[in-house]
Amino acid sequence: MPKNLAELAHAALTAGHTPGASTSHAVPTRLDSTTEAAVADMCIRGNLGSVLLFHRRKDARFAEELYFSTRLDDGSWAAAEHLSGGAMGIEPTNTREIARILSGRPLVLFGESETELFTGRPQADEGYELLRFFELLVDREVSHLEIKDASPGADPECSLTHKSLVSQVALLALFPGERFTIRAMAQKGAVSYPLGEPYELTGSDLGRVADSPTWDEDSR
Repeated sequence: MPKNLAELAHAALTAGHTPGASTSHAVPTRLDSTTEAAVADMCIRGNLGSVLLFHRRKDARFAEELYFSTRLDDGSWAAAEHLSGGAMGIEPTNTREIARILSGRPLVLFGESETELFTGRPQADEGYELLRFFELLVDREVSHLEIKDASPGADPECSLTHKSLVSQVALLALFPGERFTIRAMAQKGAVSYPLGEPYELTGSDLGRVADSPTWDEDSR
């Protein structure tokens, strides 16, 4: 893939990019007439970081690319590596097209993939685990996602987190055996309220491993 996309993914992680936070201005997060590539979302689980990018191809079609990186001992991020990508079936800047796909729903599954990556966790088979990535298309009214860890053995004290959004596509990464209940949330003033029914996501069926890393950076 073009080197500039890998650099953009790395810059998002290096800047500590959190959707909705002030650091989001450090990297482009919207496609417009002058921006050909932008960060759609990112997800950090412990020392694993994944970044979803949208960009325009030379044929003018929109495409997405998923990148991955690991956090080093000094807190910095290794060079981002390309995991997957391709032409998109929609135009991510067309709100009417997105609304048509949602059909009144606050959230729908937009994409799913699995990739075996080196996580280095003690419970991993020779350090490698099969991660499952999800992309969720959300309504413009959604301010954030409420994520509840419903995995067997999950710590109830740390089971509920919130993920802010920077675009209408949210990226989530699950470890093997994990199960999360996702709710689209809207906010009016200081009050948050759910939109629609909860949505369940599950990791690969290789068995639940206790003490999985909690959501980081884009979780509050």
